[in-house]
Amino acid sequence: MKKVLIKDLRPGMITAEDIYSIDGQLILSKDFVLDTSSIQRLDSFALYSIRVADEVAAPKETAPLPPSQKEKVRSNPEFRAFKASFEENVETLRIKLNQVVTANSNFDAENLLSQTLSLIGKSEQSSISMMDMILNMRDYDDSTYAHMVNCSILCNIFAGWLRMDQQERVLATTCGLFHDIGNLRITEDILKKPGPLSAREKEVIKRHTTEGYNILSAQKLDPEVKNAALMHHERCDGSGYPYGFTADKISRFSKMIAIVDVYNAMTSKRVYRKAICPFAVIEELQSQEFSAFDPDMMLTFLRNVSNSFIGNRVRLSNGIEGEVVFIHPEAISRPTIQCGQKFLDLSAHKELKILAVI
Repeated sequence: MKKVLIKDLRPGMITAEDIYSIDGQLILSKDFVLDTSSIQRLDSFALYSIRVADEVAAPKETAPLPPSQKEKVRSNPEFRAFKASFEENVETLRIKLNQVVTANSNFDAENLLSQTLSLIGKSEQSSISMMDMILNMRDYDDSTYAHMVNCSILCNIFAGWLRMDQQERVLATTCGLFHDIGNLRITEDILKKPGPLSAREKEVIKRHTTEGYNILSAQKLDPEVKNAALMHHERCDGSGYPYGFTADKISRFSKMIAIVDVYNAMTSKRVYRKAICPFAVIEELQSQEFSAFDPDMMLTFLRNVSNSFIGNRVRLSNGIEGEVVFIHPEAISRPTIQCGQKFLDLSAHKELKILAVI
């Protein structure tokens, strides 16, 4: 028996003892013959080394897994075209909005909005769903500008789920595109700080709502767009900022932006952390009992987001991979996963959770 670093493991090596994760879950049992898949599983648990037997077995031939939904999307020319257009849209937004903030000039909101609507329109003609497009942009460095474009697209989709008419859908898209413009007046050393913010820095960050409203107040925009910049951190239970408004004082579109803003921020990569798995975000938002958000809107959003992951491959906390095949209406963060010929109902296995969409 010998100890071997995870990075030095090779197919055919045999485990000399049961292997557990940091939180005590059994990953592999003793006398398991390692293959490429099981080595990758061990690596996903961030283990440093394991004990293996001195002898080596002949490695088993394993059939390669079919490409995942994520792999299919990323290899599709339609997605590559979307990605290029998305990045161009973000860069245009960066240039134009920086001019507004630095020179206090007016900007052509309709032109900037038309680029985003064009991006959405092209994707609606694609064989790939918009939610799959957004999911596969999660490795993008999610700057303020990318966050606003993402939120704009998500607001457009969300408005459809809420059965808004076309005019309201465009208005929701506009609110999403400009809701965080106030962040352009916050210095990057605070916005991109890799560690915890001080009390003073948190107060500075909170100013982006009133700063955004002040920037937009001089522009020819629907009042709902200006209110969304001001109120998207207000919460229905009065726990938000800048004014601590309760549900009756928060505009409808601001309630939408509040949900989309939190979801997109949590599922996107940040300088201080990796993107959080969407199912973990859904579970976290559910655990808040919707008190901070409009409950009907939140339920509609989370149910539809969950359903958008049907057909995607996921990795579970025990290292097993499988495909999402069913979303339980009463347990939307814990779907049924098909693992080979077996079906695993996560609503009945509380000890397991989804670590990543792969």
